[in-house]
Amino acid sequence: MSNTEERRLRALERSGILGTRREAAFDDLCELARTVTGAPVALIGFVDRDRVRYKASAGVTLFELPRERSYCARIVAGAGLFECPDVTADPALPQWTVPGRGPARLVAGMPITDASGARIGTLCVVDHRPGPLEERSREGLIRVAGAVRDRVLLHRLRREHRSDRGTVRAMDAEIASQRSEIGKQRRLLEQTSRLARIGGWEYDVARRQLTWSPEIYRMLDVTAGFEPVFEEVAVFYREDARPAMIEHVRAALSRGRAFEAEAPVITATGRTRWARFVCEVEHERGRVTRLIGTIQDVTELRATEEKITFIATHDPMTRLSNRAVFHDRLAAALADPLIGARRVGVVLIDIDHFKTVNDTLGHHAGDALLVAVGARLRAVAGPKRLVARLGGDEFAILATYVADAAEMDALGDRLMRELGAPVVHGDDTIPVTVSIGIAVGGAGDGAEQLIQDADIALYEAKGGGRNRVVGFDRAMREEMELRQMVLRAIRQALERRELVLWYQPKVALRSGALEGFEALLRWRRPDGYVAGPSFFAAALEDPQISLMIGDFVIEEAVRRAAAWRAAGFAFGRIAVNTATSQFRRGDLDVRVAETLRRHGVPASALMVEVTENVLISGDADNVRRTLEALKALDVQIALDDFGTGYASLTHLKDFPVDLLKIDRSFVSTLATRRESHAIVRGITALAHDLDIAVIAEGIETAAQRDTLRRLGVNYGQGFLFARPMPAEAAEETWLAPLAAVAAGRPG
Repeated sequence: MSNTEERRLRALERSGILGTRREAAFDDLCELARTVTGAPVALIGFVDRDRVRYKASAGVTLFELPRERSYCARIVAGAGLFECPDVTADPALPQWTVPGRGPARLVAGMPITDASGARIGTLCVVDHRPGPLEERSREGLIRVAGAVRDRVLLHRLRREHRSDRGTVRAMDAEIASQRSEIGKQRRLLEQTSRLARIGGWEYDVARRQLTWSPEIYRMLDVTAGFEPVFEEVAVFYREDARPAMIEHVRAALSRGRAFEAEAPVITATGRTRWARFVCEVEHERGRVTRLIGTIQDVTELRATEEKITFIATHDPMTRLSNRAVFHDRLAAALADPLIGARRVGVVLIDIDHFKTVNDTLGHHAGDALLVAVGARLRAVAGPKRLVARLGGDEFAILATYVADAAEMDALGDRLMRELGAPVVHGDDTIPVTVSIGIAVGGAGDGAEQLIQDADIALYEAKGGGRNRVVGFDRAMREEMELRQMVLRAIRQALERRELVLWYQPKVALRSGALEGFEALLRWRRPDGYVAGPSFFAAALEDPQISLMIGDFVIEEAVRRAAAWRAAGFAFGRIAVNTATSQFRRGDLDVRVAETLRRHGVPASALMVEVTENVLISGDADNVRRTLEALKALDVQIALDDFGTGYASLTHLKDFPVDLLKIDRSFVSTLATRRESHAIVRGITALAHDLDIAVIAEGIETAAQRDTLRRLGVNYGQGFLFARPMPAEAAEETWLAPLAAVAAGRPG
């Protein structure tokens, strides 16, 4: 170790600064350094043998670091201002991260010296933005470093004054001299303080004299000739903050307790400002002799913090609270020890068909709709209920004082009435309907569970046709849990290859000849039971799983067609059922064509069945394009369950339909209801006029078959002919005998 370093370490030890507690005066100087340079981090550190110990910090919390990981070791080695515009370009310097900002770029600092000139510490600023500093910032940093130096010297003098009673008068003289020097520094820093909006004050207890710096006069809109009276300055505190601030000052005078606080003040001209007060206490022979401190105008900082807080807790578009705030407030309401018998209500509101508004009128119209709905929700909910936008087109209301479920039902009804008025946006009038789910909880309930309950009720409202209010009951949760169990089970069934296709023949009603098969989905469970679609209907309605099932059905049906063709079986066409999700994905025709090509099967061996709901979905253009592409391949199109939904014969001329399937509900009542007989006759006649063949499903009796044949229905399907069966059984009972007959062999 060099002689210079040994002398520096001895000077550091003499200063007595190491190991002392943090002091507000040093923290204030860090804040001042941040303000004059604009850097987010400022540090005052003292460089020991192998560590840097930090006396104060702002913008980051640090107590000590190894020398090699600190910038202070580099700064203390130089005699003047150290400045590195970009530390990422200097591998010799440590690489820091500025909290919440990113990698450190600019580092600047001044060494702190003792009375002998030994460099014992540093004042350092760190910025995530590259430098260099402006000249005004450099000058301000140098001035603040001088103030830090004087504070360190004053600290040493006070320490020596306390430890050596024999030199009291000499020390007092030196302290007085040092105070005079500090006074000079104050004058040098006055301009810097003005820029930082920091004013200094001092109260001499014995003389009952209060002194303000010019910045405090400016801050309080007081003329320079005004003489402040210590007992009367409390009038500047805003009334609600006055008692707490007076108590701080009393504690400082009576118990010698320093304090820091932020409070609003009312200036002489009536303006409201926010100020940060720092007070230090000086003692002499056990008595408080002087209060000294600073007042910083933090109005703009406070406004910025409030703006940041608002952004972090609110939805910027609707200015409603966001999901995080809603969840926290709900959790707090449920955890309130005074909740007693009080109930807490959660309302989830979803705008119906919001995507259609965005797609047809544009996102500006969608945004206008969200803002209008948010404003209406706030008006209905009132000031005592929290309204939040959870995301997308979903809103929520939290009611923390609910008498019973009836109160929430009444709120739901009022929401339906108030939200139903159209929203006018420019030249467009946007109709508004909403679906609402309501749940009520109390002590012992969890926030997540209550939100989930309301979401289940909302799901029921949307599933039941939308534009309605549904209150949660436990049966809904059980049903939802069962649905989730089914979804998990079918996902596993797909992975384990437990799903299979069974086949039901379709026959010509006049000749009895085989016309084809419908591929029907079955789940062969691990326990051996074979379940039909009604057992796992929830999976067929799920957008994701229905896609996976649809892809499986097409692949398996085409694979089976390839095997039957290879065996020489004449099977007509295999019909496969499709889901709305397959059309929404937009590539059904491409997947069918690729699957047929891969297995070497002609399109004439396949039929695609669609339901009425697919035709009348909001994506009709895409459905038409897909069906026309399949038709161009020579895949036939069948319209399933005709007459049970909202489709009409008009759709038959708009879509390329080859076969119309009459639903089993009409077939089963042919002999008992005149309406069914008339409907089947009318559908068949009109379909034939459009060159569309007709098939009836669910035929169970010879009488039904004969009636349908007389009415002109072309084909039939049902238990009368055969139940759905595995592929092997279809081969054995239908395809092999037909092949034998065709070959002239005994069947």
